Amino acid sequence: MRIRWKLLILLLAIALVPLGFISWVQHRSLDGLGRELGSHASADLIARAGRQLQQVADHDGATVRRETEIIEQVLRAQAREVERCLATGPPKSPEVFWAEDYDRGEVLPDGMVLSTKHFRMSDRGTREAMPVTYQQQVFILAPRVDRGDVADDVARLSLMPSAYQFVRQAQPGLIHWQYTGMDAGVHTSYPGHGGYPEGFDPRQRSWYTTAITEGDLVWSPPYVDASTRQVMLTVSMPVKYADGTMAGVTAIDVELLSLVRRLEVPSAWSSDARTLIVETRNRAGGGTTGILIRAQQSYAKEGQHWNLPIDLEWLDSGDEAQMREMTANMGGHRSGLYKMSYQGRDSLWAHASADDRNAHVLLIVPYEEIIAQAMEAEADVLSRTRRLLRTAGIMLVVVVVIVLLAAFRGSKVVTRPVADLADAAGRIAAGDLEACTNITTRDELGELGRAFNDMVPQLADRMRLRESLTLAMEVQQNLLPDSPPRIEGLDVAGKSLYCDETGGDYYDFIELTEMSPYCLGVVVGDVTGHGIAAALLMATARALLRSRADRPGGMADMMDDINRRLCADTGGRRFMTLVYLLIDAKSRTLRWVNAGHDAPIIYDPNSGRFDELVGGGIPLGIEGAWSYDEYSSEASPDGQIIVIGTDGIWEARNPQGNMFGKEALREIIREHADRSAEDISLAVTETLTAFRKTRSQEDDITLVVVKVLPRDAAAPPTSSA
Repeated sequence: MRIRWKLLILLLAIALVPLGFISWVQHRSLDGLGRELGSHASADLIARAGRQLQQVADHDGATVRRETEIIEQVLRAQAREVERCLATGPPKSPEVFWAEDYDRGEVLPDGMVLSTKHFRMSDRGTREAMPVTYQQQVFILAPRVDRGDVADDVARLSLMPSAYQFVRQAQPGLIHWQYTGMDAGVHTSYPGHGGYPEGFDPRQRSWYTTAITEGDLVWSPPYVDASTRQVMLTVSMPVKYADGTMAGVTAIDVELLSLVRRLEVPSAWSSDARTLIVETRNRAGGGTTGILIRAQQSYAKEGQHWNLPIDLEWLDSGDEAQMREMTANMGGHRSGLYKMSYQGRDSLWAHASADDRNAHVLLIVPYEEIIAQAMEAEADVLSRTRRLLRTAGIMLVVVVVIVLLAAFRGSKVVTRPVADLADAAGRIAAGDLEACTNITTRDELGELGRAFNDMVPQLADRMRLRESLTLAMEVQQNLLPDSPPRIEGLDVAGKSLYCDETGGDYYDFIELTEMSPYCLGVVVGDVTGHGIAAALLMATARALLRSRADRPGGMADMMDDINRRLCADTGGRRFMTLVYLLIDAKSRTLRWVNAGHDAPIIYDPNSGRFDELVGGGIPLGIEGAWSYDEYSSEASPDGQIIVIGTDGIWEARNPQGNMFGKEALREIIREHADRSAEDISLAVTETLTAFRKTRSQEDDITLVVVKVLPRDAAAPPTSSA
């Protein structure tokens, strides 16, 4: 018999006397309680629906923000490519296809296919797919523009298809058209297609005029695309020639329906729910602030004239006070939930900010759709309560009989194994690791007793293993340098922070006094994985490196020899990255060998420029026949800072999953360039700790900082308190 049944019998036996009295009292009040529960359930569902609607609005706002940020980043990259093409010399024989080429169909580029997202109205009034090509673009001239006058711009822009295709990969599901309109009257659009109406002049379109007026990236109001008659939202920005003069505007179209359909609404409400993208704006003439609908599904009407603007609607409700409150919250980029009338129906309104400018996602759901689920829940609770009243009496009699028959034996059977377990646990707590239980039952308590007896020897083994790991950690820590060396002309600092008891990161300072009192060898390595195996491989590499560092021969030969020995020891199953840097403080020269490690970072505070000691080979322990190369650099300037680290620094993540990154490391180096090497090292580790917040360290962190002192410096700068 399972222990849960035994416990049930015991609990029922204890509750028998009060159960008889309480059942009589509760029987009379159950019906009223059922009604109260139904009312509470209804209210709870309504409140939950409001919270859910707000969560959906917040999620949709974040979705729009993410999508628009990606589109804006893509547009900026597209603008850079346009300006790059405009700054180059025009090719002599550009491949150009004009709109009339596509319309006549006599000379067409390769790759023409029927598009799955570009549609237009046929002469028969049906919606049909447009033929497009993703290998070419289309050129069109504004009225009264001669091809000869814009030949250079046409030739330069003929280089754009590959750039359009590349940036399109960032968001192919949303990007509809990509195009560039020049002030001289040239217009190019990608993918290549026909269907432009007569008299089309891109310079008269709102996306062009708004971008020129604002002089920066802007989102234009919805408008009808000239080729497809589909409603678009456009983001555009100016582009310039190499001399800084205005060249024109480049833009990306996002189909309005594609953006609106990405916003999620619970399926139970989707039929009557309204999904809007709105913005707060001053009403013309009145000076009051209202809410203008920037995007909604009703704007996308078939067959609209391409040259007529879309009449944007203002959002209104009979509750003026709540409308003013919602408008104010939108102006402050705050989310909100309201119950207001919409088109004559009581509705729930939920909004959330969608960007850093003035866009918001607004969801409106009729109140009766939400309350209908709550009313069903209330009726269900009442029905269940009435059924419970009919069966309560019968069940009470049955429970009393069962409790009387099983109470005496059940209590004895259940409590004896529990007492045995408690006694054994007490002996283990007192230090007796040979304690065991004698439970012979075949229920969960019996299984627990057997598991308890199996656990005690494993506990002793784990205690011994913990002692061994502590000893291994002490040994490994002793292999790292106690303190940085004092080399005239250099300020040196280094540290390792392991995420486990033992780790795979390694750094070392090798003083080469026989070579020169001004020479210092710096080693930083990173073994794959953590734990004992990584620590052993690290110790082996350290011993091999130290045994070879002061022997004759080049640095590359030394690395070749260490690699062969590690491959022989590990069989290619484990490997480590390592960089060995030799610094001569007197001659200001650097020599290094890199075995698959991240390149050391070099910062010159005099010029404010960052650089890296590039060059290297594969990690040690992979291929024994690999030959490494030695690199060198001369004339290190005063104050130059050399930073060598492991990926535990820039791959550290905060609770949101964002990586720390190398750019943040460079910023710390730049801000503390006038401080000592120890201060720079301390600033990095403290910033990493603050960045991770509550997230634990997931990888070993190792950092070595070397600062080249001025030739007349008496000593390295002291570390601040």
